[in-house]
Amino acid sequence: MLTRNHSILIVDNISDRRQQLKAMLFERDDAILEAETSEAALDLMKESPVDLIITETELSTRSGLYLLQEVKKHYPETEVILTTHNASSFNLLQALRHGAFDFIVRPIDTAEILFNVIDKAFTQIDLRVQNQSLMAELSHRNQEMERSLAMMTALSEAIEKINSAMEVSELLSRLLDSALGALHARKGLLALICGPGQSPFGIKMSRGVSEEFVQKYTDKLSEGLLLDIAHSGSPMVVSDVLPAYMMDRVNEEEQHLVADPGLMAVPLYHRDRAIGVMILFGHADGTPFTGQNLQFLVQLAHHAAITLEKAGIIHQLKRQGKKAQNA
Repeated sequence: MLTRNHSILIVDNISDRRQQLKAMLFERDDAILEAETSEAALDLMKESPVDLIITETELSTRSGLYLLQEVKKHYPETEVILTTHNASSFNLLQALRHGAFDFIVRPIDTAEILFNVIDKAFTQIDLRVQNQSLMAELSHRNQEMERSLAMMTALSEAIEKINSAMEVSELLSRLLDSALGALHARKGLLALICGPGQSPFGIKMSRGVSEEFVQKYTDKLSEGLLLDIAHSGSPMVVSDVLPAYMMDRVNEEEQHLVADPGLMAVPLYHRDRAIGVMILFGHADGTPFTGQNLQFLVQLAHHAAITLEKAGIIHQLKRQGKKAQNA
């Protein structure tokens, strides 16, 4: 079954024969091109490759067999039908050996024979295109599955590292390093709530961020994009370049953070209370951040919250044990 319109190039040095084929093909919806020689046909193919070539075997310069070989060498997806008055077994064998789709003996008295061969050629072309599309889709799905598996493995490894942390500072360090490593981000920081007020967030940990910037905003973020993200309290992903409304909020000192495209942020919680935000900047491998990446980050932050809860309980039990010993 034909699925699309096609293009046909007629190659023959005899004008009357070309016009005869064009007249037969007039009722079809295919685009019809023509050339007198193999050289002219090859020049035309450089500019506009076609789906099918119908060529006379005996041309004024290079033969149709030569054209067949050149087309199959440089345009293997193009099918070639040869026409001739000499249907010798040698010519037929040569044509098929070099990849001709079919061989038609002149004179072509009716369009039925011609259409039958052309439709078979186009059906084969369409099936090939469909198969290539299916293979590409299958490859894409396999890549998606591989990425999902890689994310699951990375998440499992990150959770294991976080769970083994003995101190809160170590836990947060492993959280940030795991996120940066798994998602191939260039920079990252943790801004935690340090006190009351309209801007209680301060940068407590960072990677790839200017030390001067971190020291200046250890206790209090200034008005700008970081403070907006921290106040939002919601997971966020910007796959590539920041939209204009976000760029408008980037203050002068934050410019170095958004020099590379891509941003992700996720709030951090302890006992269902927001304690800060983790923000990653710039995808290092040129692959835009995705919703799957954000889901990874959310899961990582969730497990960090659980580990923080456990660490708090353990710390509390230790304090109670010391009090009991001193009593």
